[in-house]
Amino acid sequence: MAGNRTADELLKWGLEHAPMTEDGQSSVTQVTSEIAAGRRPDLQDPALYNAIMGKSEAQMMQEELGVAVDMSRSETDRLTALDNFEMLIEQVDNANTMESLQMWPVFLKLLQSHQEPEIQVQAAWVVGTATQNNDKAQAVALHHGILKVLLPLLDAHKPELRSKAVYAISAILGHHPAAVAQFAEFGGWEKLNHALADSNLGVRRKVAFLLNQLLIQDPLESSESFDETETGKHSVPNTQVVAKDNGNANMPPVPLEQGPATKKIKVKHPDVGRALVEHGILDSLITSLLPEGSGSLAVCNGQAVRSDIDYDEKAVQVILTLTGQQRATLPLPKAKLQQLVQVLRGPPVDKISNLQTFAEELGVDLKSVDALEKKTE
Repeated sequence: MAGNRTADELLKWGLEHAPMTEDGQSSVTQVTSEIAAGRRPDLQDPALYNAIMGKSEAQMMQEELGVAVDMSRSETDRLTALDNFEMLIEQVDNANTMESLQMWPVFLKLLQSHQEPEIQVQAAWVVGTATQNNDKAQAVALHHGILKVLLPLLDAHKPELRSKAVYAISAILGHHPAAVAQFAEFGGWEKLNHALADSNLGVRRKVAFLLNQLLIQDPLESSESFDETETGKHSVPNTQVVAKDNGNANMPPVPLEQGPATKKIKVKHPDVGRALVEHGILDSLITSLLPEGSGSLAVCNGQAVRSDIDYDEKAVQVILTLTGQQRATLPLPKAKLQQLVQVLRGPPVDKISNLQTFAEELGVDLKSVDALEKKTE
């Protein structure tokens, strides 16, 4: 049969070509009458339909979440269910279905399962996957108060949980001014500064990456109009526009594309650069890169932080992004920046390489180092 036949055409074909019984009746008609008379209970089982047609992904999400919250099941079963759920909501449509299926409150409770850190890890992973690059899910998660639950996890005992919490927070904050504002209100900058001294370098890397992303998305000279009187209120965009008179007076209104759900709440994007300076985050980043840095900022579990090139690259990028932006004068720690300039021009960490400077080792153009030095004058 042709591959492009519709389901109706296939059904019609099946009825027309169904075998006949001895009395000349269609076998389909006979089976239908038997089902109606209750003589075929085997065909009335809903599981049979699921076996033939397959379950919808919404059904699978409900079933997996049902296992995840079932305290009578083993932790292994529950973790597997959350892992399966995470794979399902990689599809944006499925992630957006979580709201209509009333699943967000369930995940808030899972994130607070303090006696089950492994469950918390998987729940944070789901939240991050559901909201990453998904403005609708970001807005919904923020509405449910997700940040208030995620931020305390940055102090969790389990490193993997702290790491997944940063991942989820990053996804929530992406291009979401209202979320960044709420994050600041809940003491998020202080939490990130503390995380830069985390005992796990993986957490530090994720924090540095997040900081750079927040700086990049901060509209320093935004062209977007902003009405201060609308702060905190939902703005409902006009979704229709009347077509211009082109001789057809009966032409219906033309629908306009909705704006991102993350911009429906009119909140001015917080000044990320200023926050990084005022909360000591810039100072912490610089200190972690200095050979003679102090305390846990320069050392992680006995290892010099500067020996982790991945972290170094991300940390230096935050500093260069911040100091390279055209913003109002900030009280930069000039003395420490001068020290960093000398470090970047100094020898690489890997003495065996053929590179001449630490900047080259990090892939930093020396012109950027020159520009950074000018900021210290």
